[in-house]
Amino acid sequence: MLLGNDIGESTEGTKVEFTVGDINLDQPTAVLSQLNVWLNDEGKVVEQGVQLQKRKRIIPMWKIIEASELVKKTLVMQFSNVEAEIEFFGSLVKADGWLKGDHIDLGLYLIRKRPQELEVVEISDWTTTDVFFMVPACGMDWQNAYKVHAPCMLTKYKHWMAIMIDLVKCEIKVYDSMVSLIPDEILKEELAPLSITIPNLLNTIDFYEEGVYANDCSRDWWCPWPIERVDVPQQSNQGDCGMFVLKYIELLSADIRLATCTLQNMPFFRLKLAAEILRGDAYMP
Repeated sequence: MLLGNDIGESTEGTKVEFTVGDINLDQPTAVLSQLNVWLNDEGKVVEQGVQLQKRKRIIPMWKIIEASELVKKTLVMQFSNVEAEIEFFGSLVKADGWLKGDHIDLGLYLIRKRPQELEVVEISDWTTTDVFFMVPACGMDWQNAYKVHAPCMLTKYKHWMAIMIDLVKCEIKVYDSMVSLIPDEILKEELAPLSITIPNLLNTIDFYEEGVYANDCSRDWWCPWPIERVDVPQQSNQGDCGMFVLKYIELLSADIRLATCTLQNMPFFRLKLAAEILRGDAYMP
């Protein structure tokens, strides 16, 4: 909670006290519009010139990070298992800005969360992993899944791609927004370990004996799965690959054609994702 009578005005020449902890935005209050604030270990501002402005609640939670020594502080939003600072949103909404793993994970979390909150929705037969290929929060058990969508980073090329693992057709489809970057033969070589690891993983978790769709599998599980690159909308810049990955997975999971997933629409999709993260829920595609 903010203390003082300078809300909505410049505090230059004055001092403003804060209680260290969460800033509750459930009621109209003030948030910092400039984040160059220094706090001492008692939670008091020791620099002047801080601008404050009134704003309605737009985010789940902001908090001031406390430290034992005099250090520069910043406002942080805690969302799922990710702490997002202001730079997080800066790179998200920046044209051609590079998306990191936290951006991808939060975007996928909202995609998984959305069907659970709709009043009328068909039973989902898909799920996603996180960037570490783990089953994350709100993730469906693979035993009940037909398809698994996953982000894939090729570190050598610093390039995000989306892959779709079809547990019934026993194949891997690649959704790559820059096919000119990596030739097909090299791409398949890079992803070859997945074609062996995934069927063995499914065997380990008894998918072929207990999985909902196990009886529909179209090939022997121990055979390496084929990898196919799908024809999808492309990017002509360098930094939008992560946003393309999120949109591919979002539209595919909703069974919507990828026609709107174009480079021209990426600035809008970036702003949409930022709004969804602040709101805590994903809008329909």
